[in-house]
Amino acid sequence: SRVTGISDPRGQESGHTGLCANVNEKLKVQVANLTCPQRWLQYLRLLQESIWPGGVLPKCPRPVRTQEQKVAAERQALQSLMGILPDIVVEILGVNRCRLSWSLVLESLQQPLINRHLIYCLWDIILEFLDLSASVEESTVTTSASDTPGNLKRMGVSPQP
Repeated sequence: SRVTGISDPRGQESGHTGLCANVNEKLKVQVANLTCPQRWLQYLRLLQESIWPGGVLPKCPRPVRTQEQKVAAERQALQSLMGILPDIVVEILGVNRCRLSWSLVLESLQQPLINRHLIYCLWDIILEFLDLSASVEESTVTTSASDTPGNLKRMGVSPQP
């Protein structure tokens, strides 16, 4: 019967494999959703709005935040980050581990070197997404044979090997 199959080690292993596959599939869907072009556009718009509110640079720098404001902002950021985790991840890892992980991420983002590296990586991803290499290849195909590598460098195009 079906009930006896569950107590069978093979049945448990099969159930465990099925559960892992289901969790893996849900994670793939969530990661795909968080990294789809529409989300990247949303992230870039949020970044743009946070740096240039209304599309205009501020005339003077923001006033220095108090410690209480910093703590409140961190608490709000932590709450927002916890909200984007799929429920299945929170169930598997537990609320405390998830909160600790996001706290570590927020703490890490306070390091200028990490921020700089993150910006470089994000720009690399964005440029790859925009597929600028295809437009560079098109421009090298349309350049005449009389163009020298020096002329291509001045145009911002590296010569093809």
